[in-house]
Parts: sequence; structure tokens; C-alpha cells
Amino acid sequence: MKIEVTDLSPVKKSLFVEVGADEVARESETVVRRLASRVRVPGFRPGKVPLDVVRARFAREIREDVREQLVSRLYREATAERGLKPLGDPALEQLSEPVDGAFSFRTSFEVLPELAPQGYRAVEVREPSSKVEEEEIARTIEELRQSQAKLVSEEGRSAAAGDLVIADVEGRPEEGEPFRRERTPIEVGAADNLPQFNEKLLGASAGAVAEFPVPYPKDHDNTLLAGKTVLFRVTVHEVKRREVPALDDDLARDLGDFESLEALRSRVRADLEERKRAESRMALRQALLDKILIENPVVLPEILVDEEIQQRLEDFVRAVLMQGVDPEKLKVDWKAIRERQEAPARKAVHARLVLDAVARAESISVEDEEVRARIRAEAERRGEPFEALRGALEKRGGLEALRDQLVREKTLDFLTSVANIQHEG
Repeated sequence: MKIEVTDLSPVKKSLFVEVGADEVARESETVVRRLASRVRVPGFRPGKVPLDVVRARFAREIREDVREQLVSRLYREATAERGLKPLGDPALEQLSEPVDGAFSFRTSFEVLPELAPQGYRAVEVREPSSKVEEEEIARTIEELRQSQAKLVSEEGRSAAAGDLVIADVEGRPEEGEPFRRERTPIEVGAADNLPQFNEKLLGASAGAVAEFPVPYPKDHDNTLLAGKTVLFRVTVHEVKRREVPALDDDLARDLGDFESLEALRSRVRADLEERKRAESRMALRQALLDKILIENPVVLPEILVDEEIQQRLEDFVRAVLMQGVDPEKLKVDWKAIRERQEAPARKAVHARLVLDAVARAESISVEDEEVRARIRAEAERRGEPFEALRGALEKRGGLEALRDQLVREKTLDFLTSVANIQHEG
């Protein structure tokens, strides 16, 4: 077998394979005998059709089968012989006919890049301060106090900032399906409201009807409405004011097992400190990884980037389904959505490749028990039996993916342990 490998790029190979007539003859004989064992030809018993008859009656099928079998087998043998590990299916670019002479074909495919990681030890990085300020504690307690507010309906009340309006909301996009939400609660003046809603609802009372257009920016978080103008019609049913409880020990007891306001304040401080430490660690690790990626540029296999983008699109569709919307009825610019995902997808693939390279360089691995422990923890979180979740992962090839994820997590832990961390505050 003649094998020629050509580098088309650091991650793309061209493979040429050629075999002689004797190899074609052996494969042809195998195909003919296999076909003869199962074809039915009038005048002959099943399995007793002469080979010459099979060759004459099924010449086209035999030729196609021989070609398919040769390409499949020789491709596996050639890539294994040259130590190549293709990503995805190859692209068949040249193919000869399996006749009396030699048979050859050429394919191209992508492989993982060769990467000798560098500059990943003693990386200087700043860890954000996790100190909790008194203002944060006061703000959190105030949010808790506001969460305990009672809503009181007042006949004839005009909506003021902070009031809750119960209204029917109808929207008619310039493109796409209209939508309607009945008796939707809207807090007047809330920061996450569209400005037009706050403007139109301020001063409104029960029975009021407001119609107004809202032009959504192209980069709006709601991809279903981004770049579109929606005509809204809001019908107010009720206006409720908020009665906020006093900031005292009674409030603390209503919020949980706290004897006093001071006990509540201590718990809030502890929770904020834990959350800020976690956020600080996450920011540190991301900053560290960003610096290491800069030190290790690499050509990315497009097949991995495409798979990452596709996964993100599938996550988007699942999120839409969770909102009760049929993705097939969406009139969205899928091309634009895909383009917005390309940059983060490339960064994610880059990070995986670099972490995998560091793991190999530092001989970082995980034991089977670590994998089982993670599955057990996830099963407990979901309320599922351990064996059921493990079986589901194994069935769809998720065990190896989970192992890879754990290795990358452990590698990031290692990189953090050898970094030069400067603490803020």
C-alpha cells in the first residue's frame, strides 16, 4: 500500500492511498462471495448462485461495494499506520474505479494541532478583593426587607414608582407572531423594564389602556425581538402599593431562624463573603486562562469550532422551548445568531486545546473514582439513581466527555496553584 500525507495547514492533512490490482481482486472476491450468499436468482437455490452469475448480474453493485469497502478499510489502515487521528469524517476528493488495475483515492481531514504549551507557570495575575463592605450588607438586607412587602390594592390609585401594576400585555412585532400575556405583574419604575413601559404606566390607574411602539436594538438580549419594532397594548387591571415592614427584629424572625436583626446581619455578611470569594476565584481563573491563551496561539480545527457553535445553537433552541415557543415558528436571523457565537466558540475551543496540552505535559489525569464521585453528586442533585445517570452517560458517550471535563478542571486548579497571584485589598 502506497501512502502519501501532505500538510495543508497545521491542522489539515491530505491523504493519498494507492493499492495494486491484487488488493482490488481480493476485495472483489470477498464482496462477490458475500453477495452470492444472500442474493436470489431465479433457477438457483439461495446461497448456491454461481459466482460468475453474480459477477455478471450485479456488476454495478459489486463495483460500488468494492470501492466503498476499500476506501473504508484502507483509510483506517493508512491513518493508523501514520499515527493520524482524524477529527470527524474525511472529505473524499479523488477516487479511481476499482477495476483490473490499481485503485487509489485521496481524502482530506482535520487533526488536533501539535501544541507544546509554554508560559503557563508563575503567570502574574491579580485576584479581585473579596472584602464585603457595610454598604453591601445594608443593601442586601434592604432587598430582603423589600421582598417581604405586602401588596395592597387601592381603588382609584394612580401608579407611582415602586407600585405593582397588574395588566394584560399584547405585542405585535412588525415581523413574526403576535403574543399576549394576561394579568402580568409589572413593577413601575423597575430598572429591567423597557423605558417606554415605565413612562406609560407612571400615573396610570385601573382601566387605563396604553398603546406605544418599542424599537428593540439589534443587540438586545431577546433574540426573538432584537432589531424589530413591537407595537404594545397594555390594559391595566389593578394598581397595588407596597407596604414594607419595619427594619427590626420582627423582620429578622419573619425571614428565618434569626433571633434578632443582628443575627440576620451576621448571616448576610457570611453569605456575601462566601459568594464574593467564589466570584473572586472565578475571575482570577478566567484572567489566568486568558493570559495563558495569549502565550499559546494555535490554529483551530474548524470542525471543533463548528461543533461548539452547533452546541450553543442547540442550547438556545432548548431555552426557547422552555419558554413555550416553537423554534420552527421563529422568524429570527439564524445566520446572525451563529455569527455572534463564533468568537466565544473559538475561545472555548482554544481553551480546551491548551488545557489538554498542559494536562499532557504535566501528566494530569483523574481516577475512575473521581468520575464516579462527580456522577454521584450530579445524580443526588437531580434526584436520580446513580446507576441510571451513569448508564445514560455511557450510552451517549458522555463518560469520556465527563472525564475530559474533570481533567481540565484539575488542570486549571494546577495552573492556579503555580501562578503568581497578587491579591487586591
